[in-house]
This record gives sequence, C-alpha cells and structure tokens, in this order.
Amino acid sequence: MHGDSGARKDDGYQLSHAMWLEKAGDVEGAGAAYRRVIEAAVPHTAAMAATNLGVLLARHGDPDGAAAAYRQAADSGHPDAAPLAAANLGLLLQQQGDVEGARAAYRSAVDSGHRDAAPRAAFDLGNMLDDCGDMEGARAAHQYAVDSGHPEVAPGAAFCLGHVLKRQGHLEEARTVYQWAVDSGHPRAGSMAACNLGFLLKEQGDVEGAAVAYRRAVDLGHPDFAPKAAFDLGSMLAASGDTDGARSALRQAAESGHPHFSEEARTALADLG
Repeated sequence: MHGDSGARKDDGYQLSHAMWLEKAGDVEGAGAAYRRVIEAAVPHTAAMAATNLGVLLARHGDPDGAAAAYRQAADSGHPDAAPLAAANLGLLLQQQGDVEGARAAYRSAVDSGHRDAAPRAAFDLGNMLDDCGDMEGARAAHQYAVDSGHPEVAPGAAFCLGHVLKRQGHLEEARTVYQWAVDSGHPRAGSMAACNLGFLLKEQGDVEGAAVAYRRAVDLGHPDFAPKAAFDLGSMLAASGDTDGARSALRQAAESGHPHFSEEARTALADLG
C-alpha cells in the first residue's frame, strides 16, 4: 500500500508538471509528459492525462491523435474524465463530419449525468441535430440542457430551444423559453433571447410586450445585441407612430459605435426628420 501511495503521488506530480508545460507553451514537452502519465496506468491520473492530451492535440492540429486520446479517457469509466472526454470527442467528430460518431459520443456524455459534461454535450448535440434537420431530436436535447439549470449552458440552450419551437409553430412555448433565457440574465444568451422574443411579440402584434423585450436586451448591454435591439425597437416604434420613442431608441443605437447598426440608426433618424 505504501508503494502504491508513492506511485500515485509521483503520478499526480507528473500530471501537474504536464499541465504546467502546456500552460508555458511547451506543446511537445507537455504531450510527452501526458503520455508518461497515461503509460503509468494509474486510473485517476491516466484518465485525466488522456483527456488533457486530447485537448492539447486538438488545439495543435492533430485531430486523429486527439480522438484516440479522448476515446481512451472516455472508455476509462472515470466519473469526471470519461464524460468530459466523451463530450469533447463528440464535438471533434462533429467538426470532422462524422455525425453518427458524434451522436454516440454526445449520448455517452449525456447519459453519464455529469454536472458539466452532460449539459454541454446535450447543447452541442441539439445544435448538431438542428443542423441535420432533426428538430424533434434537437428539441429534446436542448430541453435536457435547459432542465439541467447549468448557469452557463442552460441559457444558451433555452435560446436555441426557443428558436426550434418557433420554427415548429409552438409560439407560446417559444415565448416562454425565450423569457426564461432573458430572466437568466446571461449577458449573451439573455440578450439574444430578448431580441428574438421582441421580434416574436412584434410579429404577434404585441408592440408593448416587444418593446419590453427589446429594452431588456438594450439594458443587458451586449456589444452586438444591445445596438441591434435598440435599432429594432426604434424601427418598430417609428412604424407604430411613436416618433419620440423611436428617436430615443435610435439615438442609443446610433451612439453605440456598432459597425452596422450605428449607421443604420443614423439613417433612420434622418428619415424621421
């Protein structure tokens, strides 16, 4: 037992050393160090080293080597490394065009129930299935990610879920899930959802509700979506006859410095007179 404890301590040191080399920019040295930890075959550190090696190789132009490392970690059964590696493998295979391989890897990560890997894999799976035209599959995957409540993943999944539901014609459900994303306060996903919610409500003739959503997007202050929301709000208010409200919103867009919406807003202000 004493010897095993010493081996684990040394292996942990080697893993930390490999991570330090990677952070320092020594890709070759880090890769060699990760491989030494993997070859030592201590279950915990070997699985983590394989996951880290996969990330390293994926970042530096060796997708096949990355996939092999991810598969080794995913097959390890390690409670953290295996789901994280499976989620990473899914994204890598998706980028390579292997939809079925990606689907299997994502499912493995989702089925693990891991607090981080499962929601992330479900979100990526949902986006992939949406791209493939499988809206029902996308809807189920994004719903899983939303239900996880993950602070980073769930708001983005709610935005994507709202988009799927809208295209399916489930407008009230889309409205609800967009509002959930808005209420999350997430700076990017909340802003995108507020813009989409504003557009949905405008299409339904609810100018007041749309204005609330657009103003929420403006208040969240995202550098791209806040100017867009201000411009869309101004355009909507101008069309509805609220010239003063339109000018106020369009000025916000014009003063944002956004490369597209600033100019558009200035043109719209000039048209208002």
